[in-house]
Amino acid sequence: MPDRPELMAIGDSIYNGTRSLTTNAELARLSVPAQVARAFGWDFKVPAYPFDVLFNLEALFRAHAFDIDTLKMAVIANAQRWLEMDSWADTDGFDNLAIAQTTIGDQSRLTYLNHVAQIAPLIDRVRSGSSIDFGAVVALYLAINTAFVLNPSHKPDGKWADKTPLEIVAERRPRRLLVNVGANDGLWTVCLEAIKTDFDPARIAGDMHDLGVRLAEMKAAGQVDRIYFNLMPKASCIANLMPRRDPDRPPGGSGYYPEYLGRLGQLGGLTSGDMQAIDQELVALNHRIRDDFAELFPDGGIAFIDSYALLAERDDKHFRDSKPIWIHNWRINNVPLQGFSHKGGLFGLDNLHPTTVGYAAFAQAVCAQIVAVEGLKPVKPIDFTAAFDADSLLADVPPLLDVENLLIDLVVAFVRLASSSAPTA
Repeated sequence: MPDRPELMAIGDSIYNGTRSLTTNAELARLSVPAQVARAFGWDFKVPAYPFDVLFNLEALFRAHAFDIDTLKMAVIANAQRWLEMDSWADTDGFDNLAIAQTTIGDQSRLTYLNHVAQIAPLIDRVRSGSSIDFGAVVALYLAINTAFVLNPSHKPDGKWADKTPLEIVAERRPRRLLVNVGANDGLWTVCLEAIKTDFDPARIAGDMHDLGVRLAEMKAAGQVDRIYFNLMPKASCIANLMPRRDPDRPPGGSGYYPEYLGRLGQLGGLTSGDMQAIDQELVALNHRIRDDFAELFPDGGIAFIDSYALLAERDDKHFRDSKPIWIHNWRINNVPLQGFSHKGGLFGLDNLHPTTVGYAAFAQAVCAQIVAVEGLKPVKPIDFTAAFDADSLLADVPPLLDVENLLIDLVVAFVRLASSSAPTA
């Protein structure tokens, strides 16, 4: 019998380790699956990126060089380096197959061969524009990241070149599989732009069912022993959904503020009733996923991490933080990051992706579920102070003032491309 990994992971940016739209080797080592593996002392091969995927947003901020021309030149030069390398890594595969921007359905669609072929045409598209084509930049980001994560040898005839994330997992037969998907199927649009246009819980439930069927088949075939599945998060707790001005007192009796805007650019607008209804839809969606998977896994093997509750219990934005995290006299919370005044800290510069501390909170919840299900004891429990100290963003938060508009354009492009890749009903 071939060696079986103790742990593998699939999903989107939340498991890829992405922070502030940045994906690289440092952040891959700080991702949720990597933190879980270290907690239990398991060997776990994280994506060993040779350099950033297209750009390092945080580095550009610190260099005060975040303008359209600089970004365009950085993207072209970076992408060309990826394309010209004979091999991307000295291994043919990783244990973490989570890829930023991906949807539920992408777990059975993405392959190296499909995406590596897109790189050169997308470089030409970025280069030929008089300004910068954000759609092309984001598509290029996905093409490079997908090709690298799924087939780091960069060999067209490699073992995994034409395999999807689910197919790779099935062949490698891990003892445990961590799964985090769903936010890119419309929810991030809500959280970024404070609009509900793309959010369709019924479609998400249908796609989750299809994924559940495949996971159940893998479990029945002995291709995975246990699956730990993250439920959908509570939208109102995401840092980017904020009142027009930072609140200085708790909301009223409903528990919601009168209005929520997308903090980056003051986009959109959701009323308290809108926001409450979206949260309630997410509660119902999570119940539907649980019930559906219970039928698909009649003999067990599936366990859930309640991401909704995880965010709710650290919701200092609404003055409902029941598990406060204090580190170096900084109360880490879920408002937009402002380093000079020690505000925020759970989310990075885009207000959507967590910092290492935010990811540590997710990892702690995953570890707790593994302990409950399997009775294992972590050899190195999750430590929030260690996570903070490992986070290069929180150690040196860059100023945001003069680059917000370009950041908005870039984040919007990321969210819209991910949402558009989800099939419509």
